[in-house]
Amino acid sequence: MNPFKTLVRRAEREWTRTRYRLAAFPEIAARLLREFEYDLTQDQLDRWLARWFREAAVLPEQVSLHNTFGQPPITLFNNGSLVVDLYLWVAADTTIHSHGFRGAFRVLHGNSLQETYAVKVTRRIAPGVVECDPGIPQMTILHPGDVHVILPAEKLTHRVIHLESPTVTLCVKTINEPGIHQWEYYSHGLAMQRLDLDPDLIKEIYYFEYLLNRNATLAARYLQAIVGALSVVMRLTLYDALCGGALDLSEAAVDRCLEQIRKHHGKTDWYKRHMSPEPLHLKDLQFAGCETALERLVAHFINGGHDLKTIAPHLSQVAGRDLNRSEIEAVVRSLLDCELIFGCPLSPEMRAEIQDVVLQPTGTI
Repeated sequence: MNPFKTLVRRAEREWTRTRYRLAAFPEIAARLLREFEYDLTQDQLDRWLARWFREAAVLPEQVSLHNTFGQPPITLFNNGSLVVDLYLWVAADTTIHSHGFRGAFRVLHGNSLQETYAVKVTRRIAPGVVECDPGIPQMTILHPGDVHVILPAEKLTHRVIHLESPTVTLCVKTINEPGIHQWEYYSHGLAMQRLDLDPDLIKEIYYFEYLLNRNATLAARYLQAIVGALSVVMRLTLYDALCGGALDLSEAAVDRCLEQIRKHHGKTDWYKRHMSPEPLHLKDLQFAGCETALERLVAHFINGGHDLKTIAPHLSQVAGRDLNRSEIEAVVRSLLDCELIFGCPLSPEMRAEIQDVVLQPTGTI
């Protein structure tokens, strides 16, 4: 039996009834998720999903094919305007982001830290690109059964650190809603809308590669016209796609495209920061070296430079009891003694020195 069948039916019925009152939908989605009766263990969910994948004649159209948001994300229902998604989180960290949809999510398995930001825009560079200050986040530990609304675009900016692997969340949300976009926020103070590359643009870039091997002069003029016609945010989107290997291009074609984009923005301070950001730390601690939820939380707080007074209640909540300073320091020392946490081999002496540096301040970890 499909454990999500009743939720899907209720969500579709409510959507039909209220689809023209989008502002009310997040609270409706949250109510549906709170009332959803779910009692599967993680193993039972895994077995049900295995059967569902193999026995379904046709899967619902999957919103995300790749493991960019969830590992994997699984679409249980999709009618083109309403989606019910299940996210299996193996990776611990998400970026600071907003969403290009509205709805609500519920934690089914695992614990997470949610950081919610009140972003202040300091400068609008271009449509879809701003400089901003995310500020100090409000932090909340999420437990199984917790439900939170998702407001669109800049109305909710958050980051979720998944403390257990896997963590599972269930989301009821809109899709293909015109006029709203996801935003990504970077540590160097830039934020930009997250767009997909237009299929026409992708085809034009591939044709440029063809021309590059046939007539370099014509190819250069053609590429100049392509990039010149793009918006600032689409140039940045193309830049990220090229650097990330999203397009199957030769190295020469990639280099020419990047060079053309740099001609438009290469001298600006914001562009230089985005392309070559200064690291906040010499090296972030790696979540792969964390064996427990408490260790993941400590590693995240160390990376973020949060003070002891701020983090102690959250550590105690995950631990299930009040932790004093000496107990927190013991967790930190144990964590920093693990070689995998640094992502590279270090001598015992160097690890001990790092422990002392982390624990030295009176009020911070």
